[in-house]
Amino acid sequence: MGIMKKVNAELLIAVAIVLTLVIAGYAKVPHAKGTLRIKRSDVSRVTYVKYRDPSGYFTAEIPQGWRVRTGLKPDGKIDVISYAITVYDPKCPNRELYFCLNNAFGLKSQAARNWHIRSYGANSFFAKMPVVSEQTTAGFFAAMGPLFGFKQFTVLERLGKTALGGELVVAQSISTATGRRMQGLYHAVITGKPNYVQSNVFNPAAGRLDVGVLMEFSILSETAPVEDFVDWQPVLDHCLSTIAFTPAFHQQRRAAWARLLGTSKYIMQTADSVRGMIMDSYNRRNATYDVLSQKRSDATLGYERVQDTQTGEYYRAENGFSDWYHGSRYRPVTGNSDYLHPVSGYINWK
Repeated sequence: MGIMKKVNAELLIAVAIVLTLVIAGYAKVPHAKGTLRIKRSDVSRVTYVKYRDPSGYFTAEIPQGWRVRTGLKPDGKIDVISYAITVYDPKCPNRELYFCLNNAFGLKSQAARNWHIRSYGANSFFAKMPVVSEQTTAGFFAAMGPLFGFKQFTVLERLGKTALGGELVVAQSISTATGRRMQGLYHAVITGKPNYVQSNVFNPAAGRLDVGVLMEFSILSETAPVEDFVDWQPVLDHCLSTIAFTPAFHQQRRAAWARLLGTSKYIMQTADSVRGMIMDSYNRRNATYDVLSQKRSDATLGYERVQDTQTGEYYRAENGFSDWYHGSRYRPVTGNSDYLHPVSGYINWK
């Protein structure tokens, strides 16, 4: 009986240790060669809460502990025409959703900028505008990188155009604040009426120059550090898909547009329909891209993917795991469909 009590006590202690590790985000699984150390991913712990804008303009579901700010980057000014929403993780600010209904900030060429400098001075409003020489989603974000806090914008994948006319692209960049490599999904519609002037009043042969200002609509970026973007993108997608603008916001925005510019095919779209068209176009993308993106991320970071046959969950394991693990609980993934499931954590050998 004494021996049985001792065995039971030791068993209870072992269970308590395992529970403590699980609560802390870790679990240890005994194996003949040592111990598998499993760390739950932060994504697997996400719980959503409903955010209500203090101004009464919108609601959204965001991860608990995340924050929201409104206004047009980078100055944070709030207006119902150039209205922007940023949802971000304060523990990792590069993990962010940015959604802006429209912007009017950019010139079509360096020649146009030089004209504004000659005509109105280097400190004039238009002379300070950046040049968006390539009027596409990639061209816009590459030109606006310094204002958005990143540099070296490089397109990885082009996912096609949305119903709004803008292209969805996946790109990498470097955060100027943290120096970390970032990856993200980006969208923008670039347009602008021409405004031709004589390029040189003293030389009629110089021809005419378009100095019109560009307008950007439906601006979207979802970003995270490159090593975990594929894990956090579904969370950022969820935040975007749950943004719901209030009738009061729509009413104020329509009135403001009517006073300023009248109507256009972009202005007449409600804020909710703009967000919906981006999401619909994105959700119709080829699932092949998702698989390739996940595989590329694993290969770049030195992981292979396995499934826990008891729980059905998927994990990233250190390269070589399948060579030295001879148990039956964790199996290497074999089909592309396995890569469409979220990752619950990471396995390494200790």
